[in-house]
Amino acid sequence: MKKTTCQNLKGACDAEITGTTPEEMGENSKKHAMELVQAGDAAHKTAMEEMMKLSQEEQHKWYEEFKTNFDSLPDA
Repeated sequence: MKKTTCQNLKGACDAEITGTTPEEMGENSKKHAMELVQAGDAAHKTAMEEMMKLSQEEQHKWYEEFKTNFDSLPDA
């Protein structure tokens, strides 16, 4: 299991996000952000909006880099 912060995943806080695969960590990050947005957290809403402004190509490039670097993240 690996760990990183919400902010390292283009989020808005230092909450720890964990996952055994890049896909799982991505889902955990999405769940974290959605919970906070639904609770009215403006910073997470803004971070989510900024991510959505990226083109499909930019999003894909970011995700591929994340997957490539996943194994170098610290162990949880």
